[in-house]
Amino acid sequence: MTTQSTSVIWEQEGLSEDAVRRLSKAKNEPDWMLQQRLVAFKAFEELPMPQLSYGLHVNAPVNIAIQNLRPLENITSHKSSIADDVIIEDLSVAATKYESILRPLITGSGEYRNKLEALFAAFWNIGVFVYAPKRKQKGAATQVTLELNQKQTTLAAVVVVAEENANIAVVESLIANETGAGASGPAYRIEGDGVIAGRNATVKFATLQKLGSNVNSLLMRRAGAGKDAVVDWADISIGGGTTRQETETILNGEGAASTITGAFFCDGSQQLDIMAKEVHNVKNTTSNIRIRGALQGRAKAIVQSFTKITKGAANSQGHQKANVLLLSDTARASPIPKLEIDNYDVKASHEASVGQLDAEKLFYMMSRGLDSKEAVTLVVEGFFEPLLRELPFAELADDLRQTIHSKLQATEEGLAQ
Repeated sequence: MTTQSTSVIWEQEGLSEDAVRRLSKAKNEPDWMLQQRLVAFKAFEELPMPQLSYGLHVNAPVNIAIQNLRPLENITSHKSSIADDVIIEDLSVAATKYESILRPLITGSGEYRNKLEALFAAFWNIGVFVYAPKRKQKGAATQVTLELNQKQTTLAAVVVVAEENANIAVVESLIANETGAGASGPAYRIEGDGVIAGRNATVKFATLQKLGSNVNSLLMRRAGAGKDAVVDWADISIGGGTTRQETETILNGEGAASTITGAFFCDGSQQLDIMAKEVHNVKNTTSNIRIRGALQGRAKAIVQSFTKITKGAANSQGHQKANVLLLSDTARASPIPKLEIDNYDVKASHEASVGQLDAEKLFYMMSRGLDSKEAVTLVVEGFFEPLLRELPFAELADDLRQTIHSKLQATEEGLAQ
């Protein structure tokens, strides 16, 4: 019996070194970018697939079938623009125009943990570069809006660089198009977002995910925060089929701060796997992780929060809070908080809960004239409201409110009575 080598198998599937070269050529990239893609492709051939296993009857794998990916069929260029001195450029174009900025960032990220990360680095087919140059003093935030439509295979790279005193807010909308909610076949999305916040810079990065139920996604977001910098993430997950999202901030400068805020509402057979991570490497740094979500139908969610305070990070604070509301007997959730503290001169805490609707509260509201659906809707909306009031973008909070209301009003399936 003969066996084929891994490289031959991927070549047959269209994921080959030649495909990497053709993709880079189509995007007119400089040689250094091509070489970085080739390094990633070699790692892709050698690394294993990520293996994820969870307990409590919750399973949310990275449901991406590599053999079905078609990155060369969706090579996309992003339109360039300038807003208040903030430059938005196609990442492949920026690789030449802003090589001195991008090359150290991209070539310095050559360590890949698994096959999917390496595949993304080799084959990303749409890229956006957001660059906020140094300012003499911090002013009002400049808002940047990114709309990255989903096609059968979307491998999207977003790089945000905010230099000293810059202040930017990035709002990303992930929406379904003709291959989204109404499509018969599966679609795949792998996205990598990288944020660098320089001295006293502020970056707020919000993602509204409303992809179709046929879209399986892996979203990877990482940030580095310098001295007195602020990096705030906001993730609103409403759509998608199976979604794994990882958000991480490394606090490398004294006085740096970061908040990861997450909100989700899943129904049907949706599966969501969230990993939120804050790493304190220096003293006087602050982080908060706040995640709140609701599940109905057969939906499942895993919420992992991890705060690490290293030995040199004295006088730092790291706090976590995750709350999940189950609206049906078949929904499942597993919050997994973790603290790793190597310095005693810190403040750290974590809180996690999974619960059902309060029967007494529902009874009270129904005794005041509301029917069961109206009572449930008000309780669920009230559950989300403390987090929604703290979101940095009011339009995202309003969108989630409307989605929650419409989903609860559309069906009574899975609602507790």
